[in-house]
Amino acid sequence: MDKKERDLERWSGLWVFTQQRDGQLEKVSLELLGKGRELADTLEVELIAILLGENIKEQANELVSYGADRVLVVDDPRLKNYQTDLYTSVITNQAWECKPEIFIIGATNIGRDLAPRIARRLNTGLTADCTELTIDKQKR
Repeated sequence: MDKKERDLERWSGLWVFTQQRDGQLEKVSLELLGKGRELADTLEVELIAILLGENIKEQANELVSYGADRVLVVDDPRLKNYQTDLYTSVITNQAWECKPEIFIIGATNIGRDLAPRIARRLNTGLTADCTELTIDKQKR
């Protein structure tokens, strides 16, 4: 087993980027949590919602009710409105620290802006505009 394979073994869990606008969760985020729950159960890993914004800690309970095992909340006034570079940096730093093996982001305008930047910074692949996603449990 080479070094890259060993490093990949440390990455575990499934993340869903949960988008908010004016402190309200976007519908796409709740839909993705449903699919995320299914995939996380197949892989027997934790489903984590990541939520960025200002005064959004209350929404964490709603995300748990939609299937998240945990919610990683980054509550900061600078994150109230989407900003490409800031959101990319915050999420990438969290991903390097927590090491999710799968990260699902909705195909919204924000998601299409954010996902390729995160993928590039994490040096990983990206599949865009999926209409279906399944996982082979044995091959992961």
